[in-house]
Amino acid sequence: MIKSNNVSLRPIELHDDILLQKLMNDPLVAGNVSGWSFPVSLFAQNSWIQSNTNNSNYRLVIIDNETNEAVGITGLWDIDWHNQSANLPIKILPGKHKKGFATEVIMLAMAWAFYNVGLRRLYGPILDFNGPSMGVYVKKCGWRVEGRQREAIFRKGEWHDVYDVAILKHEFDALPNVAEFIHAVCPVDTTPNINAQDYI
Repeated sequence: MIKSNNVSLRPIELHDDILLQKLMNDPLVAGNVSGWSFPVSLFAQNSWIQSNTNNSNYRLVIIDNETNEAVGITGLWDIDWHNQSANLPIKILPGKHKKGFATEVIMLAMAWAFYNVGLRRLYGPILDFNGPSMGVYVKKCGWRVEGRQREAIFRKGEWHDVYDVAILKHEFDALPNVAEFIHAVCPVDTTPNINAQDYI
């Protein structure tokens, strides 16, 4: 369990099948992300959880610390171990957003990815009509717009552009208040305190 002030992140369990199905099938959630799928049954969602052994994707359930309720998912998609990069998306159920909630989830997940997993670059796509996502990733969490894919995603009968956003580890390190998130994922004091001469 990775825990900060208001949110925690934990691995997916079998009983999360209902949460994941809701996130996949909710039209507001599905409409605001770049991926697409047919509606997912609870059986199919449960089967996916049981067979998910792909080491290039690692999903984490978002927990509201105040209610102890599972409200969404984040994690690392398409991990490229050689190039130390991954996609870091976030999905939260409608009505479960709180002020600063998404920012805290992204900051905590970035600290985990950079300081525990060992990645150096995180990225993601944002649809041209998804202002809230652009605001939280770019304005609040320090990501940068790197490019634009024109008419790449089909939504509501129209084609929409996708903005490519990303952040590097050194850019994360320059953000204010990162120390609390780094400490949340790496609480061990790693300051060297051993003099090898004392043991030779």
